[in-house]
Amino acid sequence: MTRMTASPAAPTVTLVVPNFNHAHYLPESLGSIVNQTRAPDRVIIIDDCSTDDSVAVISRFAADRPSWRLVRHDTNQGVVRGQNEALAAAETEWIGFLGADDALHPTYLEKAMAQAAHHPDAGLIFACCEIIGPDGHSGRRMLRPVMLPGPASTMLTPADVRRILRVGDNYFSGTTSLYRRSALQALGSFDVKLGSFSDAFLARRLALTYGCYFIAEALGYWRIHGQNYSTATATDPVSLDAKLAEIGALIAGSELFPDGYGALFARRNRFGAARMVLGGETPPAARAARASALLDGNALDARLLRAMLSFGAVGRLAALAWITLRTRPMSLTRLLAQTGARRSIVSATSGYRAP
Repeated sequence: MTRMTASPAAPTVTLVVPNFNHAHYLPESLGSIVNQTRAPDRVIIIDDCSTDDSVAVISRFAADRPSWRLVRHDTNQGVVRGQNEALAAAETEWIGFLGADDALHPTYLEKAMAQAAHHPDAGLIFACCEIIGPDGHSGRRMLRPVMLPGPASTMLTPADVRRILRVGDNYFSGTTSLYRRSALQALGSFDVKLGSFSDAFLARRLALTYGCYFIAEALGYWRIHGQNYSTATATDPVSLDAKLAEIGALIAGSELFPDGYGALFARRNRFGAARMVLGGETPPAARAARASALLDGNALDARLLRAMLSFGAVGRLAALAWITLRTRPMSLTRLLAQTGARRSIVSATSGYRAP
């Protein structure tokens, strides 16, 4: 594979890999960094006091790569503190964060940094990603975000971002987002109190302040395996309620967001959490009860969902339709209009192949 390196005038980038007990997946995540056609200028791996073989795996990768650095924590400090630690240590103009259980397409940095050079004032550069399963395979190819910011690659001004937030959300995948470091620091870095919501909320603020560039390609792979940091928080009703209340207060106190966005944000995240639960493998009654709690629903919601889920795959589709009507998370007309663009993005790349 031909490797590109940054010219002296080109923007520079650091990739950060926060890790806790993901030794099994590290060969794929770190291998996907090694296989980039445009090598990162620096790699910082934060091991958050892992108790498995993570450090040994990381050390093997870093041994002959002087631009790679391993930071070991003696106590578990959490993902967000590790992200802020790496942000303070990085000296490059751009920075990205790759989950230790996720992976990148080989051309991710090449394409993202080309746009960083063309749009140096953007707050972030982001692309689509595909969902993969624990072993790297999934039953069908699933693209994220569900709602595309646009049908093709484009620069989005803050006004554009306000417009698209009115009809959809969750555009910014952490796996395939590069942040302009100075812009990220100017907004105060990642908010530890927001936990797994901190990166998504900060991405919205960056886009609404500085604008962003969307690459209409699938350039990363988000692995869902039941123990993800983000999904664990999002599917716990008590934790979700607390985080939505905190974020709602922050939205209400900001002039960046569209009118009424606080309620939209809550509905959309309740929908996303309930959708993840409905796709699980626990008994129908347990899934129905949890999904109802995530929706801030009542006994009627739980009974309806339980009845639907008792009919297997057909019932799961009916339950998904119900929670969609219940929460109205996005413009269905716009979603349907993007069907062709989504298919084109998926078909443009082959499915996931482990490094």
